[in-house]
Amino acid sequence: MIIILDDIIDLKSNFQKDSMTVLDQLKQPNINEKWYSLDEQHPFDNFCNSMIGVANQFINLDSCVGYEFWTQKNTRPSKWHQDKDEQLNGNKSILSFPLCSMVYYLIVENLEGGQLHVEDDIITPKTNRLVIFSPGKNHYVQPYTGTRISMLVNPWDRVLNKSN
Repeated sequence: MIIILDDIIDLKSNFQKDSMTVLDQLKQPNINEKWYSLDEQHPFDNFCNSMIGVANQFINLDSCVGYEFWTQKNTRPSKWHQDKDEQLNGNKSILSFPLCSMVYYLIVENLEGGQLHVEDDIITPKTNRLVIFSPGKNHYVQPYTGTRISMLVNPWDRVLNKSN
């Protein structure tokens, strides 16, 4: 399953103020992947909880206890991969997936290439577009030129980095 939603953020709403904070934060290098509980405060908590709320309209996320969040500012994963609990996979060779994966395109400008491949589907990045896809899907980003800033949220039904 892949869900593509355009114009997901009302640019006239209060969330625009949060978006500007996000833009200021994104002037820094990429924000590395990090785990957050649902009630944990951080500069992107409003954004992340809003995206989880949107995704919950399409996928049951009632069991969500937290999420991973990170950014890709003109960077991309270098190969096909699945979003998974990397620590559990590395330590015990067990595959465990988030409830879904979300890619939000904050800024896309003068882009040549950079399409998101989710198995056989190809999605073109667009500013203010949210892509939600099922757990365990192989995905990849084509090489590109231009500006492509994405924010990624993976909701989980368990706390990561804990003994299983």
